Amino acid sequence: MSPAPRRALFLAAVLLLQAGRAGALGPSNLDLVSRAAARAVQEAVAGLDTAGHGEGFEKVSLLPAAKDDSNWLFEHLLLEELLTRGLAVTADTSAAATHLSYRVIEVAVTGRSGLLTNNVTRRCRVGLQLDLDMGGERLWSGEGRAGLRDRIPKGELDALQHSRFDFAETEMEKRTWGKYVEPAIVSSVLGSLVYLFYSNR
Repeated sequence: MSPAPRRALFLAAVLLLQAGRAGALGPSNLDLVSRAAARAVQEAVAGLDTAGHGEGFEKVSLLPAAKDDSNWLFEHLLLEELLTRGLAVTADTSAAATHLSYRVIEVAVTGRSGLLTNNVTRRCRVGLQLDLDMGGERLWSGEGRAGLRDRIPKGELDALQHSRFDFAETEMEKRTWGKYVEPAIVSSVLGSLVYLFYSNR
């Protein structure tokens, strides 16, 4: 797929999600992941010095090292970053001597909500691995990671995610009363023992 259709696919996905959450106050899960992914891509590509490897960088092929539902997002961001650096990018490995492969290490959105609060704290973690090869030789490797967090009302949680983008679905952490009840029980038992000890003296 050429760069233009990829950009169109990315914009269509964002517009689709935006249309489905009209009136929502907070950023969508896809917005959150996209922002974190952009930071991870910038960090990963920061150490790529194409000028230091001589000839062969007139055109670079960009390809995924493994399947992942979020590959299209990272490919779009990588494409934009590489084009900004003045590189010609193609998906045809036979048309370029240099190959840049990317592997999505992690994409996770978790949510945490207190038992007595109406808010959810979302945490997004993203990781990306890049490998640059030419003629079967590994020239460079880079890694980028990024994390973001925010707080949204519980009532917006479902509206800010879409089933089409499962990789950006919020995984809620389980919270129980045990965290609060157990210390209270221990304190109560200790208090009773201290009372009985002194009352029987």
